[in-house]
Amino acid sequence: MRLLAVFPHPDDEIGVSGTLAKHVLRGDAAKILWLTRGELASQFGEMPPDEVARIREEHGHTVAQMIGAEAQFLDFADSSLTGGRDEALAIARVVAAWKPDVVITWNPQDVHPDHRASYWATLSALKFCRIPKLVGEAHRQPVRLLHYYRSDIPRPAVYVDVGEEGQAVAEKVFSFYRDFYKWEYSLEAFRANRSRLGAEAGAKFAERFQSEAPLAHSYLG
Repeated sequence: MRLLAVFPHPDDEIGVSGTLAKHVLRGDAAKILWLTRGELASQFGEMPPDEVARIREEHGHTVAQMIGAEAQFLDFADSSLTGGRDEALAIARVVAAWKPDVVITWNPQDVHPDHRASYWATLSALKFCRIPKLVGEAHRQPVRLLHYYRSDIPRPAVYVDVGEEGQAVAEKVFSFYRDFYKWEYSLEAFRANRSRLGAEAGAKFAERFQSEAPLAHSYLG
């Protein structure tokens, strides 16, 4: 199985890190595609955007290595995403070349415009990737699209049992970012939340997503 995570900014991938790690540990392939380098992040104060971009790209590659995933950055500007054709086509070319079975992204109603845009661009990309005149060699196999969970979206929840090994990697990723940004949200709270999701799914630790329809079979079991 091949899993592709599509996000606007480095650190957006925390919520899927255990899922990607779990699958890598069992021999599957994972890739994280960031649409921007997050160069406008307010945590960096007056630091020039180019320097912020360099640091955050390094963060992405570091986290991908922790997970065992491939990493790729596109060249869109932070806080400029629209969910439109240019972004969708760029994602579609990655999808056509890399040929994932599952794609995971942000939900379509998040408060951050870049987060919403990443969903809509990814949704369009899963159509564009099937059109040879747009992408060259097309990817026409079924691709399951999942997005981060949001309680007011009436779609089926998909839980992934990340196990203790996947959780350990997720905690490593979370701690990397928490220590850098000095977040107040603690590792204990992070672990407790994922334990709560695990209890909902009959597992020790889980991550939760949504899909437009129930899974026909357990892609992520």
